[in-house]
Amino acid sequence: MQKQHYEKRLTRTRALTFIAALTFAGTSLETVAFGTADDMLQAPLESEFKKLDTNHDGKLSHKETARDKDFRGHFDRADSNNDGVLVSEEYSNYKSAAQQKRVEEFFDDSSVTAKIKAELIKDAGMKGLNISVETHKGLVILSGFVDNHQQMRRAVEIASGIRGVESVKNALVVKG
Repeated sequence: MQKQHYEKRLTRTRALTFIAALTFAGTSLETVAFGTADDMLQAPLESEFKKLDTNHDGKLSHKETARDKDFRGHFDRADSNNDGVLVSEEYSNYKSAAQQKRVEEFFDDSSVTAKIKAELIKDAGMKGLNISVETHKGLVILSGFVDNHQQMRRAVEIASGIRGVESVKNALVVKG
């Protein structure tokens, strides 16, 4: 009886050890397959680099980067060693910076829009109005309907007073 109990325990222990080994092996393979967070972030840029490298020489020429809008007119800025070609690192560094700039511009525009909307809501003379606010690179477009010209001027004045606003296009319409 004791021998049967021992054999069951041994079998169970071996099974658990086997499962643990498989789990560990799977985790190790995942780590090898995916690498670090930096590796995962660079992988898409490396893939883009390889797609642009039509002659497969490991370098990008002016002509090869022409299909990438981030490099049009900016090749020389990306070519940090001034050798007339981009290697993967130069491409990735410049592309990452360009993408980061777009993200920052988007959040800046969103922030400007939110501030204008908040100020319009706080203003007593503007309450209850449905004014749409759009911002792109500091250009604000106001649209919608207002009750009178005074409200139209006030909306433009509020928008113009927000930091980050470069200009305001007034597309507001006075009702009736």
